[in-house]
Amino acid sequence: MAQSAAWKAWPPPLRASVAFGIVGGILLVLGFLTGATPVLVAATTAGTASLVCALIWRAQLIEAWRKEHGRPTRDW
Repeated sequence: MAQSAAWKAWPPPLRASVAFGIVGGILLVLGFLTGATPVLVAATTAGTASLVCALIWRAQLIEAWRKEHGRPTRDW
């Protein structure tokens, strides 16, 4: 029960990134084992979706940090 609550506490882009990454990894292994090009394409697509979701989550983290700390000053 505690794991379910912890999973739901993660931001949606992070959850999506992890889910797409797991699906992409499984499809990648299956694609290499079977030699099926469409499965490898699906794995690449899932991996790309995982990366995009991770970048969205990172942007949200930066935005939240800047709201709390302000923009960094440039001293160069």
